[in-house]
Amino acid sequence: MEVIKHEGPGRLGLVRLEDYSFRTPALAGVDFTLSPFNSFFHPKEPGDYDFNLAPSIPLGFYTPAEVIEKALGRLWSVNYEGFNAFYLPALRKTEYLEEFFKIIERYNFDAVYLGNSKILVKEYRYFVKILRALRERFPNLMIIADLEPFFYPLAVYLGVDAFDTRSLRLYDFESKGFTQYSPFLWGKEPNSLNFARETILLVRKALESGKLRYLVENLFYTQYHAGILRIADLEHADYLEKYTPIQKETVYFISDASIRRPEVRRWHSRVVERFTPPKNTELVLIFPCSARKPYSFSRSHTLYRRAVKEALGSGISRVHELILTSPFGVVPREWEWLAKYDIVVTGHWGEEEIKPAAELLAKTLEKYPKDVPIIAHLDKAYVEIAKLASELSGREIIFTDVKNGTTSRESLSSLTETLKEFELEGTKEDRTYRYFENIRKVFDFYFGVGAGEAVLPDNGHVKGSKMLRLFVENQQTGTFRDGVISVTPFGMQRIYDSLNAYWVKIDFDLRGDVFAVGVNEADPAIRPDDIVAVVRDEQVVGVGKAVLSGEEMVRAKKGVAVKVRKRA
Repeated sequence: MEVIKHEGPGRLGLVRLEDYSFRTPALAGVDFTLSPFNSFFHPKEPGDYDFNLAPSIPLGFYTPAEVIEKALGRLWSVNYEGFNAFYLPALRKTEYLEEFFKIIERYNFDAVYLGNSKILVKEYRYFVKILRALRERFPNLMIIADLEPFFYPLAVYLGVDAFDTRSLRLYDFESKGFTQYSPFLWGKEPNSLNFARETILLVRKALESGKLRYLVENLFYTQYHAGILRIADLEHADYLEKYTPIQKETVYFISDASIRRPEVRRWHSRVVERFTPPKNTELVLIFPCSARKPYSFSRSHTLYRRAVKEALGSGISRVHELILTSPFGVVPREWEWLAKYDIVVTGHWGEEEIKPAAELLAKTLEKYPKDVPIIAHLDKAYVEIAKLASELSGREIIFTDVKNGTTSRESLSSLTETLKEFELEGTKEDRTYRYFENIRKVFDFYFGVGAGEAVLPDNGHVKGSKMLRLFVENQQTGTFRDGVISVTPFGMQRIYDSLNAYWVKIDFDLRGDVFAVGVNEADPAIRPDDIVAVVRDEQVVGVGKAVLSGEEMVRAKKGVAVKVRKRA
């Protein structure tokens, strides 16, 4: 199986068989054929099916250890020749997974049928844990499960590639069908297979458009969905984030589960790990977010900037601004182009929003020198967050006198008068430095601290007005426009030499895309859609877009790992 596109562990894939190929997510019995369970006793020849389930023992989820061990002993003696799919019984005793995995590895199966699926979804932690173990160990393995259609979006999001449809006939036989909420009864025509087809097409479309998470949060929701997704978000956040493409489009936070999305976790970690304040900062300002993005284009932030300019004049180039928002928490002004999100604004913040935002603000404030004053122009819950951050960081925050909202005449006047107490004077060098910093910080977000300096050092220069071209020693390192960047092979070489980050190592002449089978090593920090350097003998020979995560590139044996866009 080749991975074409990721959204979390969920993926669009291509399975190539001898006679034809099909896309995943897929349906057994519609997109491909699957032999009956324990096909060892089935009269048809293996060649009659696309996937032949090897002989196995149908262990129950709660099977005791002594029975599992006895079954494993029998399974090692099975002749697996002619079978390309393995039946993996999902067991509560997950310590035995490794023994089953050894069998899968030894005989190089193409697919795994996950048994006990309908019980497994009621055991939230085990469902996520077992799927994660399978997906991370076998990136090219197709995972097949037997679930009702209203579980398809969530199961695909967590790593399942295909679904057995044979049990759906039982629902037809019993006159059962499905709604987006739960099973229901009907009178005449059976339609469960049609419903399965429609649902899998919906999942594919959501994956193609990068909206699978929306589908998971809104469609076919039951108590089991809520439990499984919560466990995945809270206990396996690193698993979800690892396979989630770098954010390019606006993320819409549409439910309570949305604030736990992988993109939020990634943002918080990058503020902590990859944001460094400008060196000439002599004053920190904290503002609330706005509905319009980027914030600078909003009416409220235009008024804030006008008030700051009136009070400080040229000193504005020595002020650094932070924006408080939910659920991203803290957005440095330089990263406002990257904070592409939209959320329902009601004025009510839950504890799950307030505490993480305050903790992130506290960690951010600790990055500034202790003698740098901090002023907050906030109201409502924003004040509560800032006060909690002040306690956590031990940094004093001066609050302006806000009345009738932060943009009222009285509030803006208070902001201006408060700022006039500080005498700051900026120079031409300060303005140039901040202009460079606005660009550098975006590169730092994507590659790590120091990437901005690598592509645009103090002796570098910028050409252009809208599309900015960055140069070092008359060689172009990259481009920048409204937070969107590109990097040349020369620029990636500088980043690689400075940070040793975002590289994929090969040992052959680069002529086209890099396939997973040709990847020797890859930076574990790489996420799908990241800009990466293709490196041979410590030289960047190309720059491209990652299709897989760094870890996945190394483990996978099929499919494209990097789509190369520029060769050195």
